[in-house]
Amino acid sequence: MPSLLKPVKEALKSIAFKHLGLGAPVYPYCIEPIQLATLINEFERVKDVEGCVVEIGVARGMTSRFLAEHIKNQKLADETPYYAIDTFESFTKADLDYEVQSRGKNLLDLRGFEYNDFEVWKKHFVNFPFVRAIKSDCSTFDYTSLGPVKLAFLDVDLYLPIKKTLPMLYDVLVAGGSIVIDDVLNNTTYDGAYQAYMEFCEERNIKPTVIGNRCGLVTKPA
Repeated sequence: MPSLLKPVKEALKSIAFKHLGLGAPVYPYCIEPIQLATLINEFERVKDVEGCVVEIGVARGMTSRFLAEHIKNQKLADETPYYAIDTFESFTKADLDYEVQSRGKNLLDLRGFEYNDFEVWKKHFVNFPFVRAIKSDCSTFDYTSLGPVKLAFLDVDLYLPIKKTLPMLYDVLVAGGSIVIDDVLNNTTYDGAYQAYMEFCEERNIKPTVIGNRCGLVTKPA
């Protein structure tokens, strides 16, 4: 029966692609290709080092799936805990209030990610048991509870959570490990990430490194 249905399926796909405008390739990620490449390159650089991978601000999990797929394909899942940390309820009120009251941002421009759901998110990763979702405010989470971190991806957009989280992540980062920060681009809706990143680099006497248009990078000296 499957062999009989295949010509029908192919005919339907042909109609959909040629005449209905369906099937056009799309780019499904909210971060740039060079950011995805940086995440892979940084992981490969420390893949043999003991430590976990931490992603903070996971949205619906596109980047999580991308990295988890790579880790699984490289047969490193058993030795690479992957922690996905998010409120799973959008930004906190305190962080939004700060953007509006202290940074002059428009609340309507900032609101987002309210669609997310902790239980649904976890179900989407049942085939990746090494990925553990943690429901928490990244600004108050105890990162020492995760053990050493060898790679972190910080994608929480706003000033306060990045200002508070970057130092805590850096303190648990292994020598040679790195933190990748999204939205490090000035004069944009989410330029709180840029401000917090630049302040962190100045405070720690670290030379800022921006890859592509908005990918901040911090590497701990080996």
